[in-house]
Amino acid sequence: MSKRILPLFLVLFPIAAHASVDSVRQNFVAYYTAAGAPRTSARMSNALADLEASARANAAPGFLLSDGSWSDINYKDVPAGGWSSWAHTQRLLVMARAYRTPGQALYGDPALRAQIESALRYVPVYYGKTTLPLGNWWFWTLGVPLDLGPTLVLMRGAVSQQTIDDCVTTMAFHIGSSPAARGLVGPVPVGENLVWSSHTHLCLGLVRDDAAMLAAVRDAMASVCAPATGDGIKTDRSFHQHGPQLYTGGYGGSFANDVARYALLTRGSEFALPPAALNGFADYIADGIAWSLHGNYFDVSVVGREIARPSTTGYHGVAALLQASQFDSPRLGAIRAAAGKMLQSWTWGLPVELAALAEQSFAAPAWPSGHQHYFASDYTVHRRNGWFASIKMFSTRTKSGESTNEENLFGARQSDGRFALTLAGNEYYARDAWPALDWTRLPGITVEQSPTAASANYGTGTRAFAGGTGDGRNGVSAMDLAPVGSALTAKKSWFFFDDVIVFLTNSISSPSANRVETVIQQWPLGSSPVIRDGDWTFCEGVGYYVYPQTAKLNVERITRTGTWAAVGGSTDATPHTATFLTMWLDHGIAPANATAAYAISLGTTAVPNIVANDANASAVQKGDTLGIAFWRAGTAVGYSSSIPAVLYVTGRDLYVADPTNGTGTFTITVPSGATYTVARNGGATSHITLPPAVVRRRAVR
Repeated sequence: MSKRILPLFLVLFPIAAHASVDSVRQNFVAYYTAAGAPRTSARMSNALADLEASARANAAPGFLLSDGSWSDINYKDVPAGGWSSWAHTQRLLVMARAYRTPGQALYGDPALRAQIESALRYVPVYYGKTTLPLGNWWFWTLGVPLDLGPTLVLMRGAVSQQTIDDCVTTMAFHIGSSPAARGLVGPVPVGENLVWSSHTHLCLGLVRDDAAMLAAVRDAMASVCAPATGDGIKTDRSFHQHGPQLYTGGYGGSFANDVARYALLTRGSEFALPPAALNGFADYIADGIAWSLHGNYFDVSVVGREIARPSTTGYHGVAALLQASQFDSPRLGAIRAAAGKMLQSWTWGLPVELAALAEQSFAAPAWPSGHQHYFASDYTVHRRNGWFASIKMFSTRTKSGESTNEENLFGARQSDGRFALTLAGNEYYARDAWPALDWTRLPGITVEQSPTAASANYGTGTRAFAGGTGDGRNGVSAMDLAPVGSALTAKKSWFFFDDVIVFLTNSISSPSANRVETVIQQWPLGSSPVIRDGDWTFCEGVGYYVYPQTAKLNVERITRTGTWAAVGGSTDATPHTATFLTMWLDHGIAPANATAAYAISLGTTAVPNIVANDANASAVQKGDTLGIAFWRAGTAVGYSSSIPAVLYVTGRDLYVADPTNGTGTFTITVPSGATYTVARNGGATSHITLPPAVVRRRAVR
């Protein structure tokens, strides 16, 4: 273990090679209270002050009643999308942390201890030792235990054993005896639900001194660090939850935070993650979490229905990065670089344990830079210093999204090739844009402007073609588009060349009477002007170039007002107003085989050449770099493919993938006439190094 990164609160409790349950419990308390960490920094001082203030507010006379209940909670409420009773254990955990955390005035306070015990005694009253739960299973089986469990670990020995025993009996009744088995209600846990279940059983094992349960928790946690066929980490290091839908920054962000925390709580003990599991998890942090973050937020395309929540931030991302920066792995350098970079812009407070971790030195802070296509999730990321871009697609293998608990009511088009661009990472959040957004004009999509275009209509795709390839710096992605609930069809492709991205669409057809548009941008405007200059439009350092075409370009400054309540996921009906630069190409009513072509540039006005854009292939060339989307087997720009494929070639390096994610092989023929057999490889990229003669021949064609 590298001593230079060992946090002080772990130094306080050195762990033997075969640690007992008691040593893990010591580690647990030390983690949650940041034992041994300096208290003098501004970040830590603020965290301690916030903890004390929150605990005092929770324990205020008249708010916390004499019987241990809170005056504002309706304990007869049946959980649905929320549950007021959940606040009981959430507040208890804050109070328990304050009682056990040195550096603020409530540390060891006897009055607070008595209040905590009173509130703990009320848990079996409303949660029910043997009461069958009603409503949403999650709160009963996971939500309440996730807060109650740590509270019991922290307060063991400080309150009466009878109080602890009564709460343990109550919690055990609801969560069951195994982290991997179904609780009293709810499904068998998978993905992040399995991680949450593991944390509840970790706490149950610690308060019961149950080494066998801790071993079962270790095995369950190790299992989630490997690529899963269902919910969880995928082979491309994206994350799925609720079926095959991208959730790296939603459930997957919480997953990363929770697994990293477990790694710290058990490190050095017999219940620690095995090295292979820990290294696999570190790969997910470095290639999934870090790549999906920019500034203080996750990319909108990886948070799923959580985009409808006003509270959505990148908190789980910074927490995961900070915690993962504490254990050795082959990816430690990349993880620490991203953690340090995110701390540079993080403007909110951190809990005490993370504030302690944030005080270490992070050398060479930097976000990842380059290009990745996530073939298991139909998702592409292209990022450079100072900006981030992504494309979200869907296919027969993935779901377009979800609306659960009445959240995400307008997001039906979010996987129709939605282009997400951010410079600082916060433009849509800081400028109050999400409630006011026109959800029928998400950037990058080609859309039938029907009355139900922005809706909660989600599903699995009906077309197999969605994929991408590249060299790690640049690449090409493409999708055969057939939106859920729409008569529209189109073929969309994206070509990435360092600081310029070319967007091509062809075969745009719709038999309905609704107007069809290709949306270039819907950008929340700051104070910068919008400048039109010939075929270019400029705003905030971003250039938009429209290639000559028949579709009419519209560029408008549009002010809209909306509410979080309308989007779903919040009861906030406060009007929010934002002004947008909105750009779209108008294909009219009932287009047949229409096309669209434009480029978005961040740093150059030299646009690449379009060399094909029809139902056979779309292709763009810039110097000796070429990208091709073969929509069907055939030939384009001297290259041939025996199946629909995506191809990216730069110099002597050719990168190719099967966007239908098939098995077996296919062939690529290059301009010299040489033919290469390529594994379809489930959509993953294959790399071919071309002989010099092939490169020379291609250059003179």
